[in-house]
Amino acid sequence: MNPELRVLAKRYAQALQEYVLGRGEAALQEACDLGRQALGDGVGVHDMAAIQHRALIRSLMRVRTREESSSTLRAASRFIVESLLPFEMSHRKSQEVNAALRESEERYRSVVDTARDIIYTLSADAKIMSMNPAFETVTGWSRTEWIGKDFLPLVHPDDRPRAAEIFQAVLKGQVPPIFELGVRAKSGFTIPGEFVATPLARDARVVGVLGVARDITDRKRAERALRHLNEALEEEVKRIAHALHDEAGQLLASVHIALADLAPTLPPPAREKMTEVVRSLKDCEDSLRDLSHELRPMVLENLGLMPALRNLAEKVARRNKLSITVSASGNNPARMPASIESAIYRSTQEALNNVVKHAGARRVRIRVRRGSRAVSCIVQDDGVGLSKPLRREESTGLGLIGIRERVGALGGSFRIASRPQKGATLLLIVPLQP
Repeated sequence: MNPELRVLAKRYAQALQEYVLGRGEAALQEACDLGRQALGDGVGVHDMAAIQHRALIRSLMRVRTREESSSTLRAASRFIVESLLPFEMSHRKSQEVNAALRESEERYRSVVDTARDIIYTLSADAKIMSMNPAFETVTGWSRTEWIGKDFLPLVHPDDRPRAAEIFQAVLKGQVPPIFELGVRAKSGFTIPGEFVATPLARDARVVGVLGVARDITDRKRAERALRHLNEALEEEVKRIAHALHDEAGQLLASVHIALADLAPTLPPPAREKMTEVVRSLKDCEDSLRDLSHELRPMVLENLGLMPALRNLAEKVARRNKLSITVSASGNNPARMPASIESAIYRSTQEALNNVVKHAGARRVRIRVRRGSRAVSCIVQDDGVGLSKPLRREESTGLGLIGIRERVGALGGSFRIASRPQKGATLLLIVPLQP
């Protein structure tokens, strides 16, 4: 018996003897305290039984009659029960905790097994440790074909470098934002997946990665369909702009010629009226020309986004007596894909229309920044702002549905920040690659 147990055995034997001699409840409380101390020190039940056996033998060796022996045994039984109460309570609590843990695990397993998203875990050496049944439903692979194997061959070859980079970042304790990767299905097709990954920790140490993957095939199809629709709308807008500029312009020119031929035949009072008509026709011609240029901005097609935005800002500022500044940052002056330039231009155009109609602003700033992976555009005004946060269903009246659809079709996003009487800021972010 080690020294700690020897000390505990001595105290136990002394307390038992005092209880046998009639000390009463104070000795029983001592028994409970000794049991609690033994439990806290990690003394096992077998060691407690040995201590109790020794103490009982010592007490029985002191008795002289049969009556004293019976009395000692009854007292010792009560004393032993009291000293084991902390062990009994600990055992019951352990049973309750284990039952709750089993129930929690069963509930977690039920959620994981019935989830429509793929839930998986990876080891620190990039091996697949577990996957839920959704993996088989989505990809067609059997889980047994991949458990214990490297996860990278499941990823589309073009996405593997980025997947490996994200995996290492998560192992370092970093939690990346939502990202997309192509997943190889057993059929040979590539499934577009949206991923969330977080470090998998054990004993305060990162031992792997816990991730959730969602099949976004339907979303990608909808984005492609919306992108094609926007392209078709752009073509239709170009056709209408052509009709306004050329056909309507030719008709107005014919009217000008006819009026010029008619003017000499009219008396002086009618000529003055004719001059007013010609002036009105000229205003109409200018308005049609401006409208056709807004519908089909040739500056955007020929020179690119920034010259087109500066041209747009100049016209809006002149018509509405606003101060509009346009600035750009970034280190890549090359042209962007036409769909991206068109989406940012049209969205900025719609934002300026909202400023003119609703904001009551005096100054507007437009800032474009092109990064390595995305381009952002900020439209900031000093108007009345919004009295409350804008809900999705309220965006129809402000023309924001068109902005959402344009940038959303390209995998981008937008948000609005505003405070009453502090203006509003519209932020657009569009990835340079889908």
